[in-house]
Amino acid sequence: MENMKRTMKAVLVAVMILAALTSIMPSAKAVSRSPDMAKSLPSIRIALVRLEDVSPWYALNPKRLELLRYIADYLASRHVPFQVAMIPIYLDPATGIHIGIDTPDDPRVKEFIATIHYMISKGGEIGLHGYTHQMGEGVTGDSIEFSKDPRTIESTVSYMALRVDAALAAAKAANIPITFWETPHYTASPEQYTYLESRFSIIYEPGPINYRTREPFLHSSSRPGGAKVCFVPTPLGMVDGPQEAQSIVLFADDSHRQILASLFFHPFRERLPSEDAAPSSPKDETGAYLERIIPAFQSHGFVFVSVTQVRKQLLAKTQAHPARAAYPILP
Repeated sequence: MENMKRTMKAVLVAVMILAALTSIMPSAKAVSRSPDMAKSLPSIRIALVRLEDVSPWYALNPKRLELLRYIADYLASRHVPFQVAMIPIYLDPATGIHIGIDTPDDPRVKEFIATIHYMISKGGEIGLHGYTHQMGEGVTGDSIEFSKDPRTIESTVSYMALRVDAALAAAKAANIPITFWETPHYTASPEQYTYLESRFSIIYEPGPINYRTREPFLHSSSRPGGAKVCFVPTPLGMVDGPQEAQSIVLFADDSHRQILASLFFHPFRERLPSEDAAPSSPKDETGAYLERIIPAFQSHGFVFVSVTQVRKQLLAKTQAHPARAAYPILP
């Protein structure tokens, strides 16, 4: 009799526990609709980071090269692949400064090239951001290099081809592998973009089809066989100050934002003293933007990838599902 009482008591307790659990657990339908539950479900979202306007200007002060190495070390320590938009030649016509990787005998240039190689060893992929990223009396990084205006020589394919060839030749002589192209200030004529598609497999910008695109996409080029060119935009834009940095951190917090988490920033903003900022740029106010942004993204499940990985994944998806070659590219 005593054993029977114990058994009945155990059954009663089990029923009470089950009832309690049932009352607090949502149904299967509720789980599928619940935003809070969706936030906790594991998912993969990709992110990309690009270091902008990296030119031999950094070689004018050894501390700037140290900064580039520091950033590369930090990103490597976080297992973050990154892109470097390199400008081969730095020009400042007003002061007569001309320094570029096409003059490798210059000790400063040697250090710059060595720094680029160091960044590659830490997971960096190098792209061309024009040849001089300037026009006329403009300073490298400040003005456009090409033009949309059909009345100008800067909008012609021949003008661009000379500069692309020179940039590629300089990079090759310095043993710097080039992965992508980024047009200075995203400005070029339609004919020039067609030409770029014939020279590069990755163009790291929205492209001429839809400037507001927020997803990477493939486009058939004019090359033999219609080889696919991958355009990769930067929907999160430029980290230009504390407000932009905070906005990007808030973006990472929002699990419902499904656009490509692609951004870029100028390395000199990271830790350089204010007196060493670029001549035409605002002084650095806070620095250490990466040390806020990278952990924020990683803590919310983002996976940093390279532009090469983006293209490979899109190509693979195109082969598997020809009608679905679009972001998100990872399962």
